[in-house]
Amino acid sequence: MDQDAPPDFEIEHGHDAYTTEELLEHAQANAQLAIMATAAFFDEQGVSLDAWTRAIGRVFARGWGEPRPWDAGEFLDAILTNIRAIGGEVVSVVLQSEHAEAVTVGFPDPDLCAQFGVDIALAARYNDAIAPIAAERGLSWVWTLEDDQTRYLVGRASA
Repeated sequence: MDQDAPPDFEIEHGHDAYTTEELLEHAQANAQLAIMATAAFFDEQGVSLDAWTRAIGRVFARGWGEPRPWDAGEFLDAILTNIRAIGGEVVSVVLQSEHAEAVTVGFPDPDLCAQFGVDIALAARYNDAIAPIAAERGLSWVWTLEDDQTRYLVGRASA
């Protein structure tokens, strides 16, 4: 098969016509949809979302290196990088060594949730996966969803 042969049909916007920014937006939507679809599937099947997020946290923790104490701000900054990578936007942030907090929008994307019929609160449960990673670093992890904003709080774990 000749890979350079033109297609015998019209392509409105071919794979090579997308800009880097358009591809990023597409990848972010795909990442969020994978999270939403997985959460919705497990919920429909009666599988514990707690078990799912703990499993994700255990796997993700492997990429964080050996457990060691982290500052709260250092940890939340790393998490915010991941949130931004899947389409979240940081609205406010305070990064201090003992306490850090941030507010984000865009993950979970309320429009995507509505379009695909997934409860935003269900998709937001993905945030629970961070708790085991934080615990291994001597930190507490709390998040809350209020309308389309997610608030993250990180602090030193109680002994």
